[in-house]
Amino acid sequence: MKHTLIAFLFPFALLAQDNRNITTDEPLSLKGRPAGAPEYVAKADGADGQHLALTIQKLKQGITPARPFLVWAVGSSYTNMLGSGEFWQEEIPKRFPNAPQIEYKKMVGNSCPWQYARGWLRHLVIPDQPDLIITYTIGNPQDLEKLILEIRQHSTADIIVPSIHWRESDAAEWGRTENSLQQNVEQVREVCRKYQVEFIENRRDWSAYLIANKLPISALLKDAVHQSDYGAKIINSNILAHFRQPEAFSYKPESRERRVTAPTAKDGSIKLTFTGNRIDLIGKKSTAGGSARVLIDGQPADRLDAFLMSYVLPDEKNHKEGKGSVPRDQAPHAITLGEKIIPQAWKIVMTSDEGDYELTGSVTGPDGQGNAFKPFTSASRQIIIDPELWRRAERTGRGDSFTWDIRRAGVSEVSFKGTDGEVFVTRLVQSLSNALHTLELLPTGKVNVEAFDVFEPPIK
Repeated sequence: MKHTLIAFLFPFALLAQDNRNITTDEPLSLKGRPAGAPEYVAKADGADGQHLALTIQKLKQGITPARPFLVWAVGSSYTNMLGSGEFWQEEIPKRFPNAPQIEYKKMVGNSCPWQYARGWLRHLVIPDQPDLIITYTIGNPQDLEKLILEIRQHSTADIIVPSIHWRESDAAEWGRTENSLQQNVEQVREVCRKYQVEFIENRRDWSAYLIANKLPISALLKDAVHQSDYGAKIINSNILAHFRQPEAFSYKPESRERRVTAPTAKDGSIKLTFTGNRIDLIGKKSTAGGSARVLIDGQPADRLDAFLMSYVLPDEKNHKEGKGSVPRDQAPHAITLGEKIIPQAWKIVMTSDEGDYELTGSVTGPDGQGNAFKPFTSASRQIIIDPELWRRAERTGRGDSFTWDIRRAGVSEVSFKGTDGEVFVTRLVQSLSNALHTLELLPTGKVNVEAFDVFEPPIK
């Protein structure tokens, strides 16, 4: 009945501070369920959940050794209005008794579209290697595709993209099309299909609830555009309805993440060949524990050309423009690494009100001058800055500055000393090329290596 109703209405388709866990302090609406309307019940179709194989496996079986299931959400204030994981932390244990603890992080900005969220993804989310990534915002489908590609090339995380809820600005589209002036739902759906991303028909089901209960668009909003508390509950419910066993999954979990039993040591070393961009070690500590040096492809893992970048941090004294403006909304959102990278701290200082700047590295020193509106490659060719990922550059002023760090993504050595029998996990390296590699551990003293977890992103 629900699908028949939506098909009739839509002939085109069936229907703060900056830190590593940044939120906004914008209050949520206290508006509850619309008076006289029944409780919303999220429903799932046969294929729903098909792109969440790893998520469902981890929620059903748990994670061993125990650790939280990490969710990262990036986007606009719409993402922020979904909360900080409270709904998930309450509902997941009811549905999956063996599920690990849910850890939920988010990075949001005012009206931040996919174009700029991609930068936060690169600097904050991918280095954290989450289990699941959610983006609930607006923007061009082409920018969503770039964001998804970056995830698929560097992470094994499942991805969820809900279509945007109905806002008062969409009133002219009501009954005419499923699209919003700010989101072409059909194109977003197609991008998700192309890359096996879990698409949530949130807009379709949101409108079905309004229609069934003869409610205006404003009934689920706290203002003209933002979802109310109850609207946020509906969106979260629509997402969690996909956490289920579908008719078939679109991929096998072991094609992206697999546990490999540690091979027997030979000639004083433990060797393993693997394909992927990350490998973790699972071992046991002991009071007499020794250590093991880590080599990848014959090189110490902490000397590889594998790097991580911290968040591009705007100085708290930077210019602010506009009501509710925060530094992170008018800053470079991403840096691209170039050649012959030297781990160090970097700083951009604006030298004019027209976007001019100087780049300096703590080791390299002065490394060139650029302009926020033009492509830039530093003199040493280590740093590339794309104006496409510099948000609201026109608002920067002379003296504004931005800093970030680059560090190695591998460890040189693993210690096995500790409490007898204590199981531990160490990430040996990440950010490798997604290809064939050889791991070699060179033990000194007693080491107990049980297994390795290998991570192979689906797109090379």
